[in-house]
Amino acid sequence: MVKGTTKLDLVKLALYILKRCWLVIICAAIGFGVMYLRTRDMPVRYTSFGTMYVYNVNPNYVNYGAVSSSDLYTAEKLVSTYIALIRRDAVIDKVAERLVEKYPEEFSGVSNGYIAGSLSMSADENASIMYIYSTTSNPKHCRMICEAVLDVAPNALNEIVGAGSTKALDYPTGDGVPSQASARRNRLMGALFGAVAGAAILAGIFLLNRRVSDTKDLTDNYTPPVLASIKRDKRESDDPSAFLLNSKSKMEIIENYSKLRMNLLYTLVDKKNHCVVVTSAISGEGKSTITANLALSCAMSGKSVLLIDADMRRACQRDIFHYKRKVRGLSNVLIGECKWEDAVIRSKQNENLDILPAGILPPNPAELLDSREMHELLEQLEKSYDIVLLDAPPINIVSDPLALSDQTAGSLFVVRQNFTDHREIRKALSAAELTGMKMLGFVFYGENLNQGSYYYRRYYKGYYHKYEYRPQAGDSKNTDDEASRRANSNENDR
Repeated sequence: MVKGTTKLDLVKLALYILKRCWLVIICAAIGFGVMYLRTRDMPVRYTSFGTMYVYNVNPNYVNYGAVSSSDLYTAEKLVSTYIALIRRDAVIDKVAERLVEKYPEEFSGVSNGYIAGSLSMSADENASIMYIYSTTSNPKHCRMICEAVLDVAPNALNEIVGAGSTKALDYPTGDGVPSQASARRNRLMGALFGAVAGAAILAGIFLLNRRVSDTKDLTDNYTPPVLASIKRDKRESDDPSAFLLNSKSKMEIIENYSKLRMNLLYTLVDKKNHCVVVTSAISGEGKSTITANLALSCAMSGKSVLLIDADMRRACQRDIFHYKRKVRGLSNVLIGECKWEDAVIRSKQNENLDILPAGILPPNPAELLDSREMHELLEQLEKSYDIVLLDAPPINIVSDPLALSDQTAGSLFVVRQNFTDHREIRKALSAAELTGMKMLGFVFYGENLNQGSYYYRRYYKGYYHKYEYRPQAGDSKNTDDEASRRANSNENDR
């Protein structure tokens, strides 16, 4: 039943992040703001620059009209060596001496670290040219340091390397110019880091979220088919009966249950019996609501239906159909207190639907469901009804539904959108497989179904808005045929 480990859908991950891009934008804004606060009070930095040309050999001995390509290639390699050496003590010491000699008032007591820290170098990729930059908070200092390096570096580098030569080409033309590039770069980096952090947070939430989000999650990871997707009503009501199918129900929801009914009946064609267990992995997934509405949908189609509240520990159907709490039911029948005919209640919603309540709470519900009396009861009920639906407890909470494994045609497994955990599903399916329970298929129950497609909008919002029909609780057994006849008639009238 389980295909393998849960797969990572990169497309779904991307869509998940895009739908929540507001968080990424907020994180980017926070990152930008933090870096802005850190850099706004920083002193203005000034930059001066000059250039040096690198030769392969001493230019005093080379006929430059005949420089070979190998000489140029070697010169380009020397540039990297010179860049690494300029901030070494051997060069910086001479630069410091030159600065003190030319500008004693400005550089007396200035450390070599200050000079070296202001320097940065780069190289032209297509030529043997070095760019010397000096950046300080004093516009004069950066110009003076840059000039001193251009004066001292050629001889100092030649003495250290012993090969090649350099020549100063361009000196600074004035004091350093204000440079805001660093501050802007830091702020942009802060925004980028914030955006990446926001995306990483969303990706982490997505990966840690093991809940089922759509039907693709089920088809990709499990072998049982998805028989139908049921739209969950968003209304808030303390009365469970408010969600029962009726003449005022949305056409979308009516059609969802019609599809579930037809697919279920199709799966039962080759089965020996027509008793179906409706269960789930955990509580709160809408199992009882779906069982009640599926029973009503089958009854509206003209089928004789019996709905058994097989959850004797926590009966829910009495709250949905509003019958008395202390009535005889399944447990009373199984312990021999009454016959099932005396315990069955006729539904007020549809004359084709009968309900067998849970009855009193017995001390051993699982043993009663697995008893010979239960087996004989289901055989009798099959002879009296076209389909029998059993609202059973969740598999992962109690073993009651597993006790019905060999007595029914199979089980419908309800999965609620963004509620049911994959780990719970795997646990339930493993238990069902061990006991031989047949999984007829999943019923996906959620508020945000993937029905925003062009086809859905045109079909439901257009066709059924104009040709709407609503089955009534007291319709005859030809309800489906009558609805089809009306639709065809309207199509011809159009």
